[in-house]
Amino acid sequence: MIARGWLGLFALSVRLGLGYLVRRRSYLREAVVRVVVPMDPSRYLEFPETLRELAARPGERVIDLASPKLVAVRLARQGVEVVSVDELASEIETWRKLAGRVPGLTLQVADGRALPFADESFDHAYSISVIEHIPGDGDAGALRELARVIRPGGRIVVTLPYADVYREDWRDNPLYVDHGGEDGRHFFGRWYDEAHVDALRDAVAPVLEERGRRLARLSPMAVNHAYERFFPLLVPLGWLFGFLVHEVDGPGGDMMRVTYVKP
Repeated sequence: MIARGWLGLFALSVRLGLGYLVRRRSYLREAVVRVVVPMDPSRYLEFPETLRELAARPGERVIDLASPKLVAVRLARQGVEVVSVDELASEIETWRKLAGRVPGLTLQVADGRALPFADESFDHAYSISVIEHIPGDGDAGALRELARVIRPGGRIVVTLPYADVYREDWRDNPLYVDHGGEDGRHFFGRWYDEAHVDALRDAVAPVLEERGRRLARLSPMAVNHAYERFFPLLVPLGWLFGFLVHEVDGPGGDMMRVTYVKP
């Protein structure tokens, strides 16, 4: 089974969705998604891993850069003060409706490359599968901006898609915010290899020090591949996913967790 921690997040997702549907008695697509597909497959690795590595304590202040908002809600309910920023105003509005009033949780529209916060105003930061979508050297720029707003000794935990050979994905139309394209194509994301994770480390030095990496994947891979290939036909499998697969570290992994510390 996947490492402990996913079940509480899974249950929280379902409660948020059902809570909205019962409370508001109106349709909200994200509320239905929370019930039908409480967590996408990759999140079973990313969410618990990020929470463990971040190790935020009640009373600490944490900034989230555009991650799936379920983690921010979980942290706030554990007594952590969380500010979750996202450039997509629609995402912020949706989660304000879905989460309701959670003490300690602030959802705010902001660009991660120019955060509207004072220097050293947070204890820690995290970003789950986000910075790979920022074109050019924007991934390093976003990390440097997170470094600016956290205190010395603070941690930044990020997760990245990983492949043995670096590659990029370009689309005909922007899927998120339109920052312009090149020759009619729009950057969607990158898959890092070891050399590009090293390059990212070097690009954020000396404002950040890399303290650890973990490469992992879900096994058996056939379950994960079948889920993705036949989605949405295998949506009911989502409810069993955490019981059907487990984590495997090392070569062949497709999720890289990197932890940085501000000196």
